[in-house]
Amino acid sequence: MSDKTLSKIAWLRFWARMFDYFLFGFIFLVLTSHIPNFTKYPLVFFFTQIIFLVCSEAMFIARTGTTPGKKFLGIHIVGKQTCIIPFQIALYRTFWAYVKGLWLGLPVIMFIPAWFSKRRYIKTGTTIWDEAAQTEIIMSPSNFFRRVMFVIVFILIMFLIGNYSLLQQAVQQAK
Repeated sequence: MSDKTLSKIAWLRFWARMFDYFLFGFIFLVLTSHIPNFTKYPLVFFFTQIIFLVCSEAMFIARTGTTPGKKFLGIHIVGKQTCIIPFQIALYRTFWAYVKGLWLGLPVIMFIPAWFSKRRYIKTGTTIWDEAAQTEIIMSPSNFFRRVMFVIVFILIMFLIGNYSLLQQAVQQAK
């Protein structure tokens, strides 16, 4: 594949991961919002959220070969030996994607390893986590409609996260 094609795929993979990161993060926020004082301990909250994100993504990959964000963009993950990826391999792959590819999603600095991962992907056609887990990416065509829906749903998720406390207050007042 050409560098231009690999660069395009790298960007699609990045945005699919960001979509999943925000989607699973929102689900985590909803699930933990009823735990009193949970956000009072930021490190516990952060690491619990990372565990939730990694396990959620790994579960999707093991069961369907993709995640919601990857599905929108036509990205599927398969094993090099077998098409079905066991949960343990999916968990291993996802863990290393978050550790080496995003430095656990730490704000702002997560773009540094993402940039290096993109460069490596363009050079070699694979990422560190795909190589370690013996997985590869299969791209299926994603049409214009799916990409537009991806953007709309992504913006909606970010809106819900940004306004979650207001939404909670509105629900409380409605009761």
